[in-house]
Order: sequence, then C-alpha cells, then structure tokens
Amino acid sequence: MKPTLTLIFLAFASLVMSCDPGRIYQERRTLSPEMTWDKDTLLTYNVDVQDVSVAYDIDIDIRTVDFYQFSNMWLFINTIAPNGALQRDTVEYRLRDDKGFSNGHRMAFGEVEDYDFSFKENVKFPAPGKYTFQIQHGMRMEILPFVDEIGLTVRKHKE
Repeated sequence: MKPTLTLIFLAFASLVMSCDPGRIYQERRTLSPEMTWDKDTLLTYNVDVQDVSVAYDIDIDIRTVDFYQFSNMWLFINTIAPNGALQRDTVEYRLRDDKGFSNGHRMAFGEVEDYDFSFKENVKFPAPGKYTFQIQHGMRMEILPFVDEIGLTVRKHKE
C-alpha cells in the first residue's frame, strides 16, 4: 500500500509542477548512462513558434551529480531560424559561488543538482516556424564527466 501512495503523490506532484500555461516548449536530454558529455555531441531541440506577437524567455536546464568538478560550465548555443539564419552564442553558467556552494537545487537524494539558467529574456522571434537550438559544451575536456541532463525551456515572457 505504501508504494502505491508514493506513486500517486509523485504523479500528482509532477502534474502540478508541469502546469505552466506560458510554456510552449520544454525538453530535457539525458546525455549517456555514464553521465558524460562528449565535446562533439550536439544536443538538438526543435521549437515550433507560431505566435510572434509576444516575447519569450529561453532557459537552459542543467543537471549534474555531486562529483562534477568545475564551478562553471561553458556552452556553445546555435539558434537556427526557419529561414536557415544561424546565430551562435557562447555562454558561461556559474554552478557554484566563490566559496564552492551550489547555485542549484539539490534533489531529494542529495547527489543530483538541478540548475535553471536564463539564456535569453524578452526575445521576439522574427517569423513563425521551427527554430532549432543546438547545445554543445565548450569546456576544455573532450569528455565532460558527471553531467546527466541538459534541457531547454521556452515560455512566454511575463511582464
């Protein structure tokens, strides 16, 4: 009986947390069973934008485990418009402050850290259609260890 109640609670909690009427896209990609990210691996997210009359916020979601050894993460992010125009951004996200404390949210079991970072705010897409976002790590290592998931969230900007 106890496992059933736990499953019901988890299902209800995920339903409540997923109710974001302004969100038009959210997807997380698990990198590998070994929790490693190869430098040549491009994570691709296809976002269908139809309403260009409103502005959007774009967030990057990062999930690591405690053994992630760096205080930051560099990412290369390509945005490809429906007409093929490419914009490439290089961003740095600080996962830990100067004292080594996490800027993320520790998951229930204490080994997993979730980070939600703003990529772009109050963005207006110039034309409706499919926008492709490609994310690649820009760290100095070929294989970046202890990274579990990378996600992309697009939601309508709240004034």
